[in-house]
Order: sequence, then C-alpha cells, then structure tokens
Amino acid sequence: MPRPPLLVGNESDSHLQVVAERLRAHRVEPVIFDADSLPQMGFSLTYDQLVIGDLEITDDSRGWLRRAAPSRWTTGDLVGSVPDVSFRARVRLIATIARHGNREWLTHIDALQAAEDRVHQLAVARRIGISVPRTIVSSDPSEIQRAIGDDAIVKPLMSGAFVDSEGQPQAVHTAPLTCEVLERGDFGAAPFVAQERIDVRQHLRVVTAGSTVRTAALDADHWPLDWRTADEAHSSWVQYEAPEVEKQATLLAAETGVGFSSQDWLVPTTGPPTFIDLNPAGQWMFLPEDVANPITEHIVDFLRGKP
Repeated sequence: MPRPPLLVGNESDSHLQVVAERLRAHRVEPVIFDADSLPQMGFSLTYDQLVIGDLEITDDSRGWLRRAAPSRWTTGDLVGSVPDVSFRARVRLIATIARHGNREWLTHIDALQAAEDRVHQLAVARRIGISVPRTIVSSDPSEIQRAIGDDAIVKPLMSGAFVDSEGQPQAVHTAPLTCEVLERGDFGAAPFVAQERIDVRQHLRVVTAGSTVRTAALDADHWPLDWRTADEAHSSWVQYEAPEVEKQATLLAAETGVGFSSQDWLVPTTGPPTFIDLNPAGQWMFLPEDVANPITEHIVDFLRGKP
C-alpha cells in the first residue's frame, strides 16, 4: 500500500486539486495541509517523529511543496501584529516539516527558495550557455540606464502584489522603463529588476517535471508587454515543438535542483530563444491538455512512489 504523500498547499488551488484527485483515482489518499489548515488538523513534531492529525508520517512517504500558505497580500496585517507574527510562525513550521527527516520532495525547500531568486536563476542560465537578457538591480537610476540602455523594462524583484494606503489590493506587472519611471522610481527602497527590452515574436511557457518537459507558445503581436494582464491570453496558448529549448530548460531545472519548473522564454524576431524566468511553483493547468497532462501525470507518479 503506497504511503500517504504530503501535499503542502490548499485544495482550492486548482493545480493541487487535480493532483489530489488523480492520486485518489489510484487509491492513494494524500495528506494535504498548509500554514493555515495545519493547526486545525493538529500536529506533533519531534526530532524523529511527525504526526499530522492522527496519522504518523514516515520518512518513506514523498512530498510536494506547492504553496506554504495562501497569499497574504490582501490581508493588510500590520507587520509585528499578532496575526502577522502568528502567520509567520506557522510558515516557519511548514519549513521545519519540509526539512524534517529524509523524506523525498519533488523539490526540496532549500532548492525551491534558491530557485525563486531572479538574479540567481539568470546567473545559472548564463553559466550553462543559455541566452539571457542584460539585467541589473541597482539603487542608482543612472547606473541602470548605463547598463541597460534606453530601451528597457522593469519588473518586481519578488512578488508584485501589495495593499495600497486605502487597503485595496494592487499588482505591479512588467512595464517599460521610461525616463519618467527612472526619475521618480526609488530603486533603493523597493529594488526592481531592470532588463533590456527584447523585440518578441513569441512567448514560450516551458514546463518541466523531472525528465518530462512540454512547451506552449503565445504569439506576442496580439498581447500587451506582460501578457498576464490580458485574461484572454491565458486561453490562447498552443502546443509548440521546441526540442532545443526543452533540452536547455531541462538542464536549467537540473542545475537549480528543482523537480518541477514553470519557465518563461522569449523567441525574439532575431537571435536565439532567450530565458527570462523560472518559477519552481508556477502554473501549468491553463495550458493545452497535451502540454499540461504529462506534467500532472509525472507529479502524480512521483507522489505515488514510482521510480
């Protein structure tokens, strides 16, 4: 009988939901929890034992760290308040569980956290011969302009989500780096990533899960600079054959130590395909079934304990 795999996340997440349903179809019941649900389930953790609910979790079970907790950017909790401190303590507990024992994770928490570093992932890609855009993070607007030039974009160094002064949720997306932005931007207080702007013909979403890799494409002509701001773009991706890009994407995932990755690449009007971003907990279910299904099945097979 397969050991119950650990799924760290919330079943309202469509990605985790599909994986859980397919595990159950194989008569494997996962243990699902995150920083919010774990206290309600009950837990006990010692040096050599982990109990969740009334179930002892043995080291030979496998795990998938999908999300440590639901997004907190809409709550507006004051830093240092009781809700904020309590939440951060629960997230720390999830990290402790993820490092506990010798359990095999789809992506270990340490590799996952390192891979979320935008500059680190670009440096790794460049080191192994993948084309990447010129990039800088600097508090000095003049240094940014010298390094990147006049035709550039700016994107958040981390999550672009925030709560404004009136308590309303907002999001910062990739945008052109204009003279006005350079003049008024406080790049020291809130560091941003600045990159050269690439004349894009196609966006590629390359998804890797172990040795399984699939690609989808989106023509750039019909969509804004950041295609995520257009709802219709999410349903406009098509399956795409990109063997050389997939080979490089698989190598990059291996070099960063992630068992799953959702990568963004660009096909320029001239020059080689260019890597721009790797998300070790990104999305893939919005892609065509021929792209999404093999990735989902690989994750399910891994959690079932298949070699």
